[in-house]
Amino acid sequence: MLITRVIVAIFLIALLLAAALWLPSPVLTGLAALFAAVAVYELLKAEKVENKRIYVYCAMSAAAIPIGVYFGLTSPVCEICLIAISMLLFAEAVFSYGRKGELSFAVVTAAIFAGLIIPFCFSSLVSLKLMKNGGLLVILSFVISAVSDTGGYFGGMFFGKHRGVVKASPNKSVEGFIGSFIMGIAGVLVFGVILDKALGIPVNYVLLAVYGALGNVTTQIGDLAFSVIKRQAGIKDYGKLFPGHGGVLDRLDSIMFTAPLILLLTTYFPAF
Repeated sequence: MLITRVIVAIFLIALLLAAALWLPSPVLTGLAALFAAVAVYELLKAEKVENKRIYVYCAMSAAAIPIGVYFGLTSPVCEICLIAISMLLFAEAVFSYGRKGELSFAVVTAAIFAGLIIPFCFSSLVSLKLMKNGGLLVILSFVISAVSDTGGYFGGMFFGKHRGVVKASPNKSVEGFIGSFIMGIAGVLVFGVILDKALGIPVNYVLLAVYGALGNVTTQIGDLAFSVIKRQAGIKDYGKLFPGHGGVLDRLDSIMFTAPLILLLTTYFPAF
């Protein structure tokens, strides 16, 4: 129902604002760990992984990485998770070979992606939160994704004549991609004006425009990438955690590659 979708959206926006701007860093860290673990479950379920131990291995890794980032233990925790996940998964593949439920290399690589790459992306939000103006940087990542998605939607709705360019999302049009790109830059610049004029934070608008342009690319790729997985898996949604919106990967797919990009850009080329 539309009303359910609206209520859930308002709740999620309020939760994001509170965790990013007002609540202490451990709250955002806990949310990142929780959402990463749920996202792992959703992806493995979509890939029809039957071995329940793999869910446990990957979920534990997914929760551990954001927590390790918060405590300043990024390198050792990631290295431990990489070694543990790899050894456990290949051990499962070795001992299941030639038997019912044999673990394929495709499942092993999907599980490694789930247990390592997904939590790495979510942990970027934790790293951003710990930086100067960290809450605003977290919000910036979501602003880029939100305005890019909005620009793509309205660009396709009002001007979309050339559809089917990407088979993973047949309704997306060239005009929608262009609208998304323009809105991605415009939205970030508006965000910069708010920081500059309302909060008195000096802003480099040229760098912000670069953030918007590059962030739009990662937003669209993230959205399409997880759409490809859904189509190949033959499912409509990854989950039902958010009524009317689907699962974690349905709602946060576009932020998956954008957050690490913003972390990289703000580390070496801070715009504010």
